[in-house]
Amino acid sequence: MKKITFRDSIRWNKESFTLFKKTPNQSLMLSLAYLFIFMLLPSMPMVQVFSIASILIWPIFLVFAVNFYKIHDKNKAEKFLAVYEKIKPKLATLLTLGLICLTYAGLVTIVLNSEMQEFIKLSENNNELVSVINNFVPMIGKLILLLLPLLMATWFSPMLIVYNHYSLFKSIKSSIAGCLMYIAPLGLSWLIFSTTAILFMLSCGVLIGSLASFFPSIGPSLMGAIIFFALLVITSVMFAFQYISYRDIFKSARSY
Repeated sequence: MKKITFRDSIRWNKESFTLFKKTPNQSLMLSLAYLFIFMLLPSMPMVQVFSIASILIWPIFLVFAVNFYKIHDKNKAEKFLAVYEKIKPKLATLLTLGLICLTYAGLVTIVLNSEMQEFIKLSENNNELVSVINNFVPMIGKLILLLLPLLMATWFSPMLIVYNHYSLFKSIKSSIAGCLMYIAPLGLSWLIFSTTAILFMLSCGVLIGSLASFFPSIGPSLMGAIIFFALLVITSVMFAFQYISYRDIFKSARSY
């Protein structure tokens, strides 16, 4: 693993945005596919069973997304079938990783189920925003803490499985180790990324508010469109950031 400094945290964010700017249209299409498969489809009443399938295939999609930025970072051209042939020998391992994610997410849901139900009842019957927020914040805090191990276990593991030919458990162990060893620069990068994303969303909100005051009839539609576009950009940059952090932290590890 490469030595990473706090200065690299700032560089990671800059390079992530630079990678996005190299291929903005393709990056936005990638984000659109991600949001459609992993957010829109599972929320549809008729295809809610797809929510299970989406978690199973998530590591596979992540490798495709990271590979997209990998080839553009190296200024190479690679067709979809060539990427698939690279992933094909590791499909079973990636699906097993997806099954582990599904199992862990299910356990977290069971642990927080009672609190979620209480919060839903409170939000439906309580008109006081402060009271709702006071109950929402602790629940979200617990959710983040419970999902943090899963995030660390899967942040690098799909790429380690495909590019470095690690076994399932070695990839999970190495992913967690990489996150823990570089938790300070990764945490700072996440802080910078999150702050930038929030400021970007707030700027969009101010822009929408200004336009809505002049064009009240199109305000709601415009708000939805701009927020959705902002979400696409944030998702694209996040994938680029995931690739760059993997590239730098595991630079000395043998890859294929």
